[in-house]
Amino acid sequence: METRTKTTWMIVYSFMEVICVGSSPLSSLKVARSGVGLEAVLPCEYGSHNEAISATPYIQWQTFRNMVYERKGPEHFQGEAYQNRADVPEDVLAKGNCSLRLTDIRFSDAGIYECYLVVGKTGNKRRIFIQSVQLSVLDHKSYQSVEMGKDLTLDLYTHQAQTVVFQPSNSAEWRELWQRQHRKEDLRSRVEERNGKLLIRNMRESDEGLYKVMDSEGLALSTVKVSVEEPSEPTRQNTMDKQLYLESSVGVNYPSLPLPFLLVMHLYLL
Repeated sequence: METRTKTTWMIVYSFMEVICVGSSPLSSLKVARSGVGLEAVLPCEYGSHNEAISATPYIQWQTFRNMVYERKGPEHFQGEAYQNRADVPEDVLAKGNCSLRLTDIRFSDAGIYECYLVVGKTGNKRRIFIQSVQLSVLDHKSYQSVEMGKDLTLDLYTHQAQTVVFQPSNSAEWRELWQRQHRKEDLRSRVEERNGKLLIRNMRESDEGLYKVMDSEGLALSTVKVSVEEPSEPTRQNTMDKQLYLESSVGVNYPSLPLPFLLVMHLYLL
């Protein structure tokens, strides 16, 4: 696939800015929401502009400050802040759907995005405004209850997660439980990162409280309130079932024979 350098794309973009046409971007504003670390789809279709489209649609997405994404056939460009995170699939675009897909959403992605269709021949190109989408990025909030002695699993959501801090329910202080790329030599540590999740083993009563997953700027990606419950006591029915199972496992206990009968049998055998 032929690629263009960042400089070339920015020159094209600057030129297109001068000959942009269409209504005000804010006159057709849609809203999209996503949790940090997840995927967002900014909806857009150019169906009403079919008469102005060539065989190979040329689409642009931008914010008020930056170019986000461009595609024309197999050629595409991603802005510096959106490398490997932005896409308008070629096969979908050919069908009139120019929705922008963003992955690994960040708080800095929040804002208004504008979509334009580029039409015309070389030297006489113009941009047609299609859609504005306001993206809101939310943190995650949840509640977990875990039985004492069991393990707690916290979702880190994204590689943006840098630290996990904990505030006990009986304290106002926060302490650090985990830090990315920080390896503890103590193999007995109860905290371990595994497949994008943080595992805290053998939960205790003192582990009850708030857990926050933080990014490098100190913003909370998620907040989890955790309660630690006492192990549930077996019910009377469960106890009876267990007793029956044990009896069936060792066989049936037959009643013992009376002593006089045993004496008679002994004398007979002499």
